[in-house]
Amino acid sequence: MILISGGPIRLRHALVVLAASILTGLATKELKAQGSDVNTTPEWHQAISHYSTLAESYPTRCRLTVFGDSDVGRPLHLFVIGDTLAPIRILVNNAIHPGEPCGVNACMDWASDILDGTSPLPENICIAIVPMYNVGGGLRRNCCTRANQMGPEEYGFRGNARNLDLNRDFVKCDSRNALSFNRMFTRFNPDIFVDTHTSNGADYQPAMTLIATQPDKLGEPLGSWSEEVFNPLLYSGMEGQGAPMTPYVNSIGTTPDEGIVDFLETPRYSTGYGALHHTLGYTTEAHMLKPFSERVRATRTFLQVLTETAADHATGLRNMRQEQHAAFMALDHAPVGWEADTTAVDSLDFPGYAARYEWSNVTGERRLKYDRKAPYTKAIAHLHTFKTSRTAPVPAAYIVPQAWRHVLERLEANGVASIYIPTDTTLVLEVTTIERHSAYGRPYEGHHYRTVEDVSRTLAPVQLFEGDRIIPTDQAAGRYLVETLSPEAVDAFMAWNFFDSALQQKEYFSSYVFEETAEGMLESNSDLKAAFELARQEAEDTGRPWSSRQQLDWIYQRSHHTEGTASRYPVFAVPKGQAIPFHD
Repeated sequence: MILISGGPIRLRHALVVLAASILTGLATKELKAQGSDVNTTPEWHQAISHYSTLAESYPTRCRLTVFGDSDVGRPLHLFVIGDTLAPIRILVNNAIHPGEPCGVNACMDWASDILDGTSPLPENICIAIVPMYNVGGGLRRNCCTRANQMGPEEYGFRGNARNLDLNRDFVKCDSRNALSFNRMFTRFNPDIFVDTHTSNGADYQPAMTLIATQPDKLGEPLGSWSEEVFNPLLYSGMEGQGAPMTPYVNSIGTTPDEGIVDFLETPRYSTGYGALHHTLGYTTEAHMLKPFSERVRATRTFLQVLTETAADHATGLRNMRQEQHAAFMALDHAPVGWEADTTAVDSLDFPGYAARYEWSNVTGERRLKYDRKAPYTKAIAHLHTFKTSRTAPVPAAYIVPQAWRHVLERLEANGVASIYIPTDTTLVLEVTTIERHSAYGRPYEGHHYRTVEDVSRTLAPVQLFEGDRIIPTDQAAGRYLVETLSPEAVDAFMAWNFFDSALQQKEYFSSYVFEETAEGMLESNSDLKAAFELARQEAEDTGRPWSSRQQLDWIYQRSHHTEGTASRYPVFAVPKGQAIPFHD
């Protein structure tokens, strides 16, 4: 049976799904009977009814639960096979982009095969499957928005009910989907996370490409272990199953012949978010120019190879995750931004197709074509090494005032433990000032994404209030805290505009009144006057002389009238080595 928690809305949807399971039972059996040779993908209610039937048929071995709500008002489901206390837990997420539904079909077949004994599940593995994550996009069925994709006949839409790309939402959590997912992910605590997709772009021979969590970004020792031990076994395992796989084809130039570069999945993306919890992540990218049935089979094969490999290396993976957390917490400064190292170029034997150019009958310009009659395997450049582009200190604790409730809600969804400040108080803390920053002029995923270029940090007294939160970093979510609360981090809450109001100055001055005050300040302070003259001269030397208002503002900012909190980052820190206030 379906296990439903919540009120009448969820109960109503449960009844709809149960009714749908009766109406679509024959269709589900037909889908299973045809296996991976179909060119159709189930609708949301059909997928849920399939898992409902499995849960009813094997009640002691699996269960279907609701883990939250989606933006379209439908519940989000999780299908679990095995014991959640098993040494290794694998989470598979499907249809984050519902137009890329290979994983939806593959997981339905896979779960059925596990439970009927066709593909037995190792005893040391627990699997959890999200049947369809982007429910809103899945309900928007169409045939054509994935231009040139070879099947299925109908599929869902990339944007969710709020037209958000959910694979950019894992930190900011604008969607109900993402906030629910954060809570579920933290509770399930997967050792391995798979997000199933369909790729586009260049043409090449394999049906499957793979984005593995970038090892340099993942950190040590887990990054090296995955790179040297675990990932090679996935590639050889796929080869052995007759489903050869290549790294995701993110071309440096127009074609793969010019080389490829690893895709840097920062925390906004699914597997980048998983890395914040030291979870090994994989994004499967089945190639859209292969038939749908072939893409489904390749996805299904990868899941089986991954499970068998994980079962054989359960102890190593579990130990590596623990060591990774300990190594991160020992850092004084942690990487929070990365870039490809163009001086370190690997070689990759790539199975592609010859590219050629001809004149376009549409544009009259040269156009690219791939010749499938001319396959090749040759060495191409592979930018596979990433270096740290920015770091941030790892404090003993952060202090987040209760005023920033949207941030606290997201921290709590990730299992973050905090200490409530019991009374109004003033503490000497590390205060960060945002010195330079810039933002996109156009909205991106509902935000004007902001880059912090420069900050300064100093110790200063900070007024705090009863109910503000002290958040020690020495906890399971330590890396998540550093990469979301360090303002210079690439996907920090600061980058997603959660703290923009703190950048604004609120109090100002009237020029004609402040003139006398400014004159008196310069006359009574020779050092201030000298600094003012120097700064004014430097402005003139650069060809941007100050206006009278700018000159007065320079003096105002150094007066006791200035509020002193504009551009002050409203999250404070207890530096490492100092005692955490109110901490037992």
